[in-house]
Amino acid sequence: MTEIKLYGYATSPFVRKTGCFLYYKNIEFTHIPVDPTNPEGTIGFTGQTQVPVLEIDGDWRLESSAHAHWLDELFPEKPLCPAEHRANIEEIDRWISDSFLLSIFRYPIDGEDNLQFKHSGWRLAALLSAHTPLSETVRHHWPDALRQAPFIQAMAKHMDLTESIPDMQMRLAGELAAHLGDGPFLGGLEEPTMLDLAVFPQLVWGYMFGLAETLSAAAHPAIKTWLQHVVEHLPDNPTLVADEMMVNSLQSGLQ
Repeated sequence: MTEIKLYGYATSPFVRKTGCFLYYKNIEFTHIPVDPTNPEGTIGFTGQTQVPVLEIDGDWRLESSAHAHWLDELFPEKPLCPAEHRANIEEIDRWISDSFLLSIFRYPIDGEDNLQFKHSGWRLAALLSAHTPLSETVRHHWPDALRQAPFIQAMAKHMDLTESIPDMQMRLAGELAAHLGDGPFLGGLEEPTMLDLAVFPQLVWGYMFGLAETLSAAAHPAIKTWLQHVVEHLPDNPTLVADEMMVNSLQSGLQ
């Protein structure tokens, strides 16, 4: 029997992405949480601290997009990147990796350092601690730790920080809608692919786990319709965060 392990932080967008690949393909796997204060304790065998790490029968690989292609090789049913659409998928996937996913880290880089930011940071620490218990001191200082994290600071080099955060959000929403085309799925495709499964969990998890009061993406009619299509192909909790930490259901946000 194939043994599949997904190592990573439940709060990482890249880990959530690979998790949704596995959920969509109905592949049984074990999520192994990584302690952010001691990543070597679980992924030291890789010689680095990058997540996600996908391990299949002792073989392991990095990079979430690469995981999609690897899974298609081993489990071809319900392809994440159908060969006939590969060029289109890879083009949109570059936008997802270089722009959409990158934007998630914008707030810690130069967002306003106010009470709202601190509350979000403390909530993130609580979500992490549900899997790998963090000390009270670490949780208290988590908002500051986010701003100072080297991997987040490194991402700033690939962003246009002259664009305001509201303008960035509006631009990305428009670009996402454009990539939907005539839908029902990204790229104008008839079935979900790695594209939908990369974007979807990032838009819904904040609402589900108490980081946002509303599912703001659902305010855009085309994006809401797309969300409703994707949710049919995933479990009720398509993230890797513990169910007991859930604040809102997906269905309540899509009504």
